Amino acid sequence: MIKFQVFCFVVWCSVGQFALAQAPVAVETVAPLDDIVFEVKTQVEVLSKSLEDSDGYEENRPKQIRQSFGLLACLGQALAEHQDAGDTTIQGAALRDAALMFKKDSSLDDAKAAFEQVKLAQAGKATGEAAKLHAWNKLINMHPMMEEVNSRNGAILRVLRRPRGKEGEPVHATTWAILGLAMKADTHEVKNEADLPKWHKHADDFIHASTKLAEAIRAKDKTEGRKWFDAANQSCDACHEVFQ
Repeated sequence: MIKFQVFCFVVWCSVGQFALAQAPVAVETVAPLDDIVFEVKTQVEVLSKSLEDSDGYEENRPKQIRQSFGLLACLGQALAEHQDAGDTTIQGAALRDAALMFKKDSSLDDAKAAFEQVKLAQAGKATGEAAKLHAWNKLINMHPMMEEVNSRNGAILRVLRRPRGKEGEPVHATTWAILGLAMKADTHEVKNEADLPKWHKHADDFIHASTKLAEAIRAKDKTEGRKWFDAANQSCDACHEVFQ
């Protein structure tokens, strides 16, 4: 018999797979509020430009546009659970739901409609009720998640050459950590239940390395930062050796 408790909802998805309707670790331990707010603003700016280009929409829809909406869903859920969420006007749960309105086959008009709701949530003007909890494995699909993770490598390396303490410098690493939470929750690539601990360990290693990387960048310590950058990538390589 499965017992359901108010503070932790468990949803069974398949044999050996489950999704916690909250982050596998406390969001505030891996993502400072300011970093989340900064990245929300960045992705809103990215989508604002992308959705203006009607000619390029179909080309960019399965790539950057899908990645941005997926990332915004993760950022929204991170805000919904964050202990400091009251310090920002962004409505995290509403932002998540708005981002999830976008589907991989959405038309340009559908994408624009979702984006309008994203902007309302960012401004704290969304209406209606939005549940605080949401399964982390239902926020972003694995492919756009991995593409988003990979796209940050170059930006992080540029920062590590000469960290200057600018506001946005650690955000790429924090974004890695947030995506790591979704990665840990999404175990559909694990075909053998006995391999679940391996998946969780690789995800934990990635989250930890990403968090330490953000801290090193914030401290302008490029040597320590490079150590944790390499550790994060090594955790990905080790995972890919087991899970294809």
